[in-house]
Formats: sequence, C-alpha cells, structure tokens
Amino acid sequence: MTKEDVLTKLAESRQTLRQATQGLSEEEMTQVQVEGVWTIKDVLGHIASWEEICLEPLRPYADGKPFQVEDIKDYLNVNQGLVDRKQDTSLDAILDEWDAIRQELAATISKLSAEQWEQRVVFPWGDEGTVTELLDELYEHELEHARAIQQWREDRAG
Repeated sequence: MTKEDVLTKLAESRQTLRQATQGLSEEEMTQVQVEGVWTIKDVLGHIASWEEICLEPLRPYADGKPFQVEDIKDYLNVNQGLVDRKQDTSLDAILDEWDAIRQELAATISKLSAEQWEQRVVFPWGDEGTVTELLDELYEHELEHARAIQQWREDRAG
C-alpha cells in the first residue's frame, strides 16, 4: 500500500467518524455514554491519544533516527488513564487536538522514505509489522469507534 493509499484511508476513517457525530449536541457528545462508560468526547480524546502515541516514534523516524517505542503492556489500563487525564478538557479542545494530531500524523507520513515505509517496526502495543500496517491499525481503530457511535445512534433512534 502506498503512502497516498494510507493517507486516503485515514481521511476516509476520519470522515466516517465525523459523519457518525454530525448533528449531535455538545451535551450528547460530553454527557451520554456511548461506548461502555465513555462519551463521544472520551472516544475522540482516546483516538487522538493513540495517534499521538504512534507519532512519538514516527517523528524521529521520519528524520532518519531509529523507530523506538515505549512498550505498552496493559493497554486497557492505559486507555482508561488517557481518557481520565482529559476529563477536564473541553470538547472544543479535544476536537482541536484530534484534528491537529491527525494533521501532524499526515505530515509525518509524507516525510517517510520508501525504505522506511516498508521497514518492520514494533508497535506501541507490542505487535510487529511495517509502518503501513501500523497506520492501517489506526485506520481500523477509528472505524471501530465510528461504527460503535453509529450503532449507538441507531439503537437510540429505535
């Protein structure tokens, strides 16, 4: 898969999630639990946090340094910790962060060489694969949450 393909997929998953949340009030996005105990604001912050976690090794890697990650062994506790840290962050700030991190991710992806693109790396959650596969995981992750929000909306509409 080319960089352009991955960037297109990431744009598609972002659009799918935007459509899933379109038309919701701030109260619906910040007060209603849509995935377990998480609100949509929590979900968006969670997605931004994981993209930031993936950006941490990608930034220096794009500059020719080794791809080095902090091994996250207990990602369920990390997930909740990431959400907990953003509880007092406003919805607008979460949305800004969600967009800014994605923009930086796309810019960083664009800097990668063909050799870096196909290099096998260790993912923050311990799996191993190419950078393409790492980014495909982010695409699937966002779609998974978009589907959950879409399902919540369908269930609520009854």
